[in-house]
This record gives sequence, C-alpha cells and structure tokens, in this order.
Amino acid sequence: MRPKRIKMMKVEVNYEEELAASKAALEDKNKEIEALNVKAANDLKQHAQTIETFKLKLKTALEDKNEEIETLGKNHEKTVQNFELMKDNDKTEINILKRKLREQVKSKNIVDQLKEKIECPVCFEIPHTGPVPVCPNGHLVCNECKADACPTCRVNMGDGKSLLAMTVIENIDHRCKFIDCEEFFPLDEIEKHAKVCGHRTVSCPGPKCTVKVGLSKLLTHLYGDCTLDVPAIIKKASLVEQVSAVKTLKFNTSDRGRNGKSTVYKLNTFTLEDISFCIVTEKREWLFHFSFVMFASKEECSKYKIEMAVHERNVSSEDSEVSFKFSGKPCSIDVDKKEFHGLKIDAQGMEQIWSKSTTLAFSLSFSVRKIPNS
Repeated sequence: MRPKRIKMMKVEVNYEEELAASKAALEDKNKEIEALNVKAANDLKQHAQTIETFKLKLKTALEDKNEEIETLGKNHEKTVQNFELMKDNDKTEINILKRKLREQVKSKNIVDQLKEKIECPVCFEIPHTGPVPVCPNGHLVCNECKADACPTCRVNMGDGKSLLAMTVIENIDHRCKFIDCEEFFPLDEIEKHAKVCGHRTVSCPGPKCTVKVGLSKLLTHLYGDCTLDVPAIIKKASLVEQVSAVKTLKFNTSDRGRNGKSTVYKLNTFTLEDISFCIVTEKREWLFHFSFVMFASKEECSKYKIEMAVHERNVSSEDSEVSFKFSGKPCSIDVDKKEFHGLKIDAQGMEQIWSKSTTLAFSLSFSVRKIPNS
C-alpha cells in the first residue's frame, strides 16, 4: 500500500502548481484588461477634448464669418449710400457747371461785344493803355491812330476821353500782339509775356540782313529766305547741329576780305537743350567781331556761359602759338545787332594768326554750358 501513497502526493503537488500558475496568469490578464480600460478611458477623454476643441474652433469661425458677412453688409449699405450721395453731388455739380457755362457763355458774349466797341476802327487793335480818345458821338480810336476827324463819323475828335473804355480794357484778357501766338493774358501780364513770347518779332542776326521775323520762324528764314547780300565770303546758314563739348569752326578769308573795310563770314547755327543760337562773324570798321547769339531772352541768356577762342587753323587753341579768347554770357537775339558783344580782334592780331597759314585761314573754337542752379 505504500507505493500508492507516494503517487497520490505527486498528483496533489502538480495540481497546486498548475493552480498557482493559473492564478498568476489570471492576475496578469486582469492587469492587462485594467490597463486597456485605463487607456480606453484616456483615449475617450482625449477624443472628447478634441471634439470640444473642434466645436469651439468651428463656433469661432462661424462667428467670425457671420461678423464678416454682417460687416460686408454694412459696408455694402454704406457704399450704396455713398454712391447715392456721390450721384446726388455729381448731379448738383453738373447743374452748377451748366449754370457756370451758361454764365460764361453769356459773359463771353458780353465781353466780345465790349471788345468790338473798344476796338480801334483803324488798326483793329484793342488799346492796352489809356486814356482812350472818344469823339462827341461816342466812337473810340486808339492814341496811335487818332487824327483830327473821327474815322467813324468824321466829326472833330476833340479832347474827349472814355473812362468806361479804360475800365473794360483793364478787366478783359488781351490776345498776344504777335501774329502766330494764340494766347490771351490779363492787361497786367500781357507785356511780360510779350518779352518772352516764342513768336515775338526779332531781327535777323545776319550782319547785312534787315528782315524782322517771328522768333519761331527765324531758323526757316536763315535757311531759305535770308539774302546776306554782301560782296565777301557768303554762305547760307548751316543746318542746326547739336553741341557737345568743344566745337571748332574753320574759316577762310579772301584777299578782298583781308584788305576791305568790312567782311561777313558764314553764319553757323547750333542747338543746346532745345535752344538755338548762332555764331556771327564779321569784319567791321577794321575790327573782326565774333558774337555768340542765343535765340532767347536776356534773362535766359544769363543762365549760360560761353568761351570762344580764335586761333591758328588745324591746331587746338591750347596748342596755337597765337590765340585770342573771350569768356562771358551769350548775346540775346532781342538786343540790337549793334549791341552784339563778344570777341573783338584788330587787323594786326588776325595777321599774326594768318601768318601761320598760307591760305589766310583761321579757326574758332567755342563751348557753351548752363550755369548750375540757374
């Protein structure tokens, strides 16, 4: 009977070991399940937070969009109101402009009628100065055209003056007196404009030409109409050249020009910054005159400086053994030709230059520049 007891003890031991192992496995499984439950609870909580965050963002976005839509609506309403206001203002402004236009037309008609009444019947010009002579019958005439008899009704003019005509003259715009100019100015500005008008009458700078021409047509005159009828070296004015740096002109002199009392050389024309000018070269009263004439007013000429040098042919003024120089302002086309200034050389000086040439040749170099800040 002893062997059976031992076998039963072995079975009981194995059963206890398996039971202990099963308990341990069950505890591990419970722990694993508990961990999964905790994780699931955390995930669920995090998911809930995510949903709440998304809901909050969506709500905020919707509120912002609603606010934007509301703002757009208000802005649109304001824009419509502004547009309606602008439309009303435009209508008002158009009506004002129409009324002003009608008034201007009416005023212009009145002014035109007044101009007709104060226009001189002889020269057909409106006087710029007073007093304006008037005959006993009320007919006007300018001071330049006044005679003993009225040009309109032929009665004796007498010494009558029209105060009303002078009042009209002082309060209307006057057309520039130069033919090609279409501009109008008040009485106190018309003379100022005349001094710088691009169509003002000027004398041809040609030494022997007596023609007076509008400044805007001067170059055309020099190229085609200027006669320059003198017995010495005569050539038409050269085409306008653009000046850059130093320019040198070459001249030849005939025996007649050398020994004669007067000689006129070729007239050369140039441009600088849209302003034209010419070099006038002549022999007068045994002196050789070299003048730089700018086709501009005295005020405009004062903004420029020129330098001229007469020297030997085919060498620069710096390398020439004999040279004569001038530095100063250009002459204005508005001054009398007798007042043209510049470089003057006597016959003895020119002989010194000619002695370096076998053909009585010489050169003239010049430069022109605008004075800074002028």
